[in-house]
Amino acid sequence: MKNDCREIVEVPGGPEWKIRKLQEEFDEFCWKYPGSSVIVYYHLKRLQTCITPEDENQKLFYAKVSHFMSPVEISLQPKYLSSARKSIMDQLNVTYNFEKTVPDFFEDHQIFVSVACAVQELGIWYRGKIAQISGEEHVVVELVDFGTQILVPRHHIRPLIRRFGRAPPLCLKCRADGITINDLEIKDLHDFKNIISDCNALFRVEIKSVEEPFLIDLYHPTISGFNVCQKFFPPPEDDGKLDRIARSWNAHCKKMNEEFHEDDEDFEEEHGDGDYFPSFHPTTVTPEHQKIARKSQKFISRLHKCARAPRFEQDTLLIDYIENSQLVYLQYPWQVSKRSEIDSFLRTTWQNLPKIPENLRQKDQICAIRNPRIDIVCRAVIVDKSTVLLVDYGRFVKCPENADLRLIPADEEGSLMCEEPMITVVSLTRASNNLCPHHSETQFLRQKLPRGTQVHFKWDKKSKTTPMRGRLLIDGCREAINEQMVNYLKRLKIDPYCRQLDIYRQYKNHELPRGNHTYHATCHPHYSKGQEEFLWI
Repeated sequence: MKNDCREIVEVPGGPEWKIRKLQEEFDEFCWKYPGSSVIVYYHLKRLQTCITPEDENQKLFYAKVSHFMSPVEISLQPKYLSSARKSIMDQLNVTYNFEKTVPDFFEDHQIFVSVACAVQELGIWYRGKIAQISGEEHVVVELVDFGTQILVPRHHIRPLIRRFGRAPPLCLKCRADGITINDLEIKDLHDFKNIISDCNALFRVEIKSVEEPFLIDLYHPTISGFNVCQKFFPPPEDDGKLDRIARSWNAHCKKMNEEFHEDDEDFEEEHGDGDYFPSFHPTTVTPEHQKIARKSQKFISRLHKCARAPRFEQDTLLIDYIENSQLVYLQYPWQVSKRSEIDSFLRTTWQNLPKIPENLRQKDQICAIRNPRIDIVCRAVIVDKSTVLLVDYGRFVKCPENADLRLIPADEEGSLMCEEPMITVVSLTRASNNLCPHHSETQFLRQKLPRGTQVHFKWDKKSKTTPMRGRLLIDGCREAINEQMVNYLKRLKIDPYCRQLDIYRQYKNHELPRGNHTYHATCHPHYSKGQEEFLWI
């Protein structure tokens, strides 16, 4: 049935009901501030009256950032209200410090959240509002003209005399338009802090909403039209993203089922957000190259970049090698068997492989290298004159300048030797330092994750390039390896962020860590960039 009742029903007991009762009983005090929307409506009205381009600057006003946590938590003090704020502060301090008509302390039933008050901090009185009750002796008070919160004893707050509550809060709680907290990282917070410092906390502001927190655009105080928060905006949404993910998943399933063919195109790898480096590919051979190819043999000059980390948490991978927290080398089970096939083929055909000419012993050239002691032949990349990278193992090894390195033939398109590196490179989130991985982290990871351990990788969706960041999970463990590593360092009271230089003193029982501890903080370009290339000899 239609309800024709239009009576307003008051429910007693809530904060608003208590405030109305206090206003009726103690009308000489202010118990609630008028909304700051009066100031906001004033600026929006000015915005609506802008007709010509000459009026563009009228919608902007200068404001001081009095307090901030991030671009989505900003407290602004309009510059033109500085004299009004100073006048209120002066009168408030004269009244509460020197006049005899200072109000008595609050009674217990008058202290609850959202009540207006006068608060004393370091001998100065401010207009405030109770934000939180902290035990029986303290309260958290928000300074409505500055936007900050302080913890004070209860005897430091007094009822606010009515005339000091007529003006609305002169500080506006705002957030930058177009940004959410999920779009920000720790680095963005530091960058925003530097922006505030560089501009001396003074900006030109445009208000774009009437609800608190108010949406704003922050513009540089001297550079016209420069929105300082634009660098924190999320990238535009890609309309074809879902289609690419579906195609990537189909190609991934085919490869897992040994059904992947050269004709299958991984749309995301070629047209997605990764690095794309055009190279000399067999499918784009010109007639001139075909003439050369008839008289010469084709060899591999560069491999395709390695497969990206799985974006599907249910996939099972195996730990192959841990360089540090920034470079963890994983393998699918099929990659283990495929790598064994490649090594076996190279070992069988080693005597037929031609040696690399001196003019081709250059950086980034693909070659085959043999360890005669254990009779293993594998694919490698020349890093410098004395170092090569075993691309299917992720290890840098030393070799003599005159080492026996041999070319790898590419007999046909899509042959076994042209396979991408049989390794998957990932990086762990919540590591201490991206540039200088801490040795204690590496020790923990190598002890916790011996070679062959089965893990799952949970991809951080903000990470787009190889090595992709994420968390490693083990079946049966509630806590990810990342969190276990952080807690391990805390228990040992190790500060991984410390970079202090100190005088080295040799202790009697001191032992230096063994092994190579000059960690590589970034993966080799053969894992993250480029496509396969060939040469004819």
